[in-house]
Amino acid sequence: MAIRDFVAALRRNLWVTMTAIVLTVLVIGRMETLPTDYEARSVVTFLSPKSPFPRNAFASFTPSLVTMADVSARWLNSRDGRRAVVAEGGDRGFQVLLANRGNQEQPIHDQPYLTVVATARAPEQAHQTLLKVLGVLRDRLRRVQAAQGAQPGSYISWQIAAGSDRPVPVVGRPSRAALAVLLIGGIGAVYAAVTVDRRRRRAGGAGRAGVPRPPWRRTRRSS
Repeated sequence: MAIRDFVAALRRNLWVTMTAIVLTVLVIGRMETLPTDYEARSVVTFLSPKSPFPRNAFASFTPSLVTMADVSARWLNSRDGRRAVVAEGGDRGFQVLLANRGNQEQPIHDQPYLTVVATARAPEQAHQTLLKVLGVLRDRLRRVQAAQGAQPGSYISWQIAAGSDRPVPVVGRPSRAALAVLLIGGIGAVYAAVTVDRRRRRAGGAGRAGVPRPPWRRTRRSS
């Protein structure tokens, strides 16, 4: 079928076309009225214990730092970790990610960086949750090392390497989302109109096949 056939099908089935237009407009309007989410983000770096001689703690990382960062991220994302954050007054809308220099299929976790992201409806709530997650992380790290018998001077510590001073709105790409909805609505309208045309033709053909011919139109037998 050519493009003009699709246009003709839409014209023949105006009720289908109008229904698709109304639904598309409603979806786009709903997207525009959705409440805005706010996001607070910080990047945490795990550091080796302080040494008596001067050195750059960010120059090299030991495997133990990466392991501790990975264990901390897994615990914070678990049910127990979220309960601990909620108990301190935070919210469950957060995520802790270990740095990945690879991809999803072949991850490479060799750097002790944790990205902490808190999302909420209000900017104050997002910021508050981020602070609570960092506080729970600090207390958990200290308790784990103390339980393993580490001395206070040899504790692994962490430091905020980067972060936003205040929560920012998560707006995404509304123009692309609206374009996608228009495209889906147009395809749906054309598909529905063509389907109605086909069913109408089938119903008309079946009705004509079931009507007997009048006697005067029957073929006469040759004598």
